[in-house]
Amino acid sequence: MNAKQTTKLEHSIIERTAGATNHITDQHRCLAALAYARQRGFSQATANGIILAKKRSWLNWLSVTQRHWQRETRNVNKAKFGDSITLRENYVRCHV
Repeated sequence: MNAKQTTKLEHSIIERTAGATNHITDQHRCLAALAYARQRGFSQATANGIILAKKRSWLNWLSVTQRHWQRETRNVNKAKFGDSITLRENYVRCHV
């Protein structure tokens, strides 16, 4: 493999290894991805950029999904069976 393929492969490995959320397991996965990047001589700034892009992508998906869920209905009389409007309003908030 040439250098360009190796860099593309390392980029893919870092992206797949890193976690997207702030959960403790994803934090450790990000540390593992950074350790891999450091071991392979990959740029620290580039590895951080890959991880932050993955986190931004997840936050974007979360925001869009929550807004879609919130858009369904806010009227208690039109809610689907078993759907709690008050629970949804408390849950569907975009915390960054």
